[in-house]
Amino acid sequence: MRAEGVRSDVVESTNSFATHMRFDVKGDMITVTTQKDTRTDHYTVVSEEKAKTIIATDLDGASDPQTFVFTDATTMKWFVSPEAAVVFSKE
Repeated sequence: MRAEGVRSDVVESTNSFATHMRFDVKGDMITVTTQKDTRTDHYTVVSEEKAKTIIATDLDGASDPQTFVFTDATTMKWFVSPEAAVVFSKE
């Protein structure tokens, strides 16, 4: 896991945070687990394309959608802003 497009002063902390992160999706519920917290929330799909899915969670709302891009069968990018992403790879 690694950060892309983040400021150089936060690359190390972002990489550390992402290393301990896990996403679990079942039905219309998403659970995000970090080293310090676990959060489960209902989500709706805002848009879906072949390799890109945008969701909105009930907690964050439609004004803060989450974008996931699947670059290949083993790699997912979670865009935390339009220019910054956390890249996850299956081992």
